[in-house]
Amino acid sequence: MKYIDSKNTFFNHYANDLKEIKKVHTNQKSGYIDNTYYPFYPGIFVCSNEVHTNHISMKNFNYKNDIFLINYCISGRCEFHVTKDKYLYMKNNYTSIGTLTITDSFYYPTGYYLGFEVYICEDLLTDETKTILENFNIDLEKLKQKYENDEHLTLLETNNNIQHLWLEIHNHKNPPIGLIRLNILKILYELLHEKNVERANSSYLTKNQAKIAKHVHNILTADISKHIPIREISTHTSISETSLKNYFNSMYGMNVSDYMRILRLKKAAELLLNTNISIAEISEKCGYSNQGRFAKAFKEHFGLLPLEYRHSKI
Repeated sequence: MKYIDSKNTFFNHYANDLKEIKKVHTNQKSGYIDNTYYPFYPGIFVCSNEVHTNHISMKNFNYKNDIFLINYCISGRCEFHVTKDKYLYMKNNYTSIGTLTITDSFYYPTGYYLGFEVYICEDLLTDETKTILENFNIDLEKLKQKYENDEHLTLLETNNNIQHLWLEIHNHKNPPIGLIRLNILKILYELLHEKNVERANSSYLTKNQAKIAKHVHNILTADISKHIPIREISTHTSISETSLKNYFNSMYGMNVSDYMRILRLKKAAELLLNTNISIAEISEKCGYSNQGRFAKAFKEHFGLLPLEYRHSKI
């Protein structure tokens, strides 16, 4: 197992020196990231990530490529490179565990991700931390052997016990350090000793297939007032409709029609709140030629008619 370089000041700070919960807000070109760092024990640190962007560059982030971590997804999607030419996608209630090779960026297909990470830095583990792990019957080497494979990453369906432990931290506005430590220890114990591990049924994409899925997405979302049939993209790319739909579904977690419907309605909600544009014009801008159908779809998604939604947020 390869771990984070202990000489790295970032990981040295959060794995060794963190004494209280620390929140960090980072603006990106196309959004922002909110990180919350939780103190654990020396050599291990916990972080929650709320991502509101599609892309995070790691080029200026100084650490070794190979790290060992446990990642739990509450909602959203995140693309992981498991080999040079293979990608998989984290989704709601998935856990990934193992050695993760980081390239120069992270990609979040839906523009949103919420989850937790546990970083284990072997070189920074103190005798105190090792003793605590031993007292809880947690053997990190056995944990590695259980989940490490040729792809360096194992994807799991998170069981109810572990899900409850994560959400107990997440739903607490100011979780006590004692709660964080106890829950993380319980999670490590569960992962190590769980007998019936349920591997996630996740489809992989090759580098080329992922590139095609993103290309389809870019075409469909360039102008959401237009409805571009997949068969038209299929004709221009000489790739079957079925393949295009499958690649898109694997990356974005839903079929094209559902994805575009939600995207259009979210854009409509944004325009309702931030502009004085008429309902009819918003309907047209968001790809609805019939205002009645737009109002019906909007209410089904948000629970309010467009005008009610606009007034409710004033």
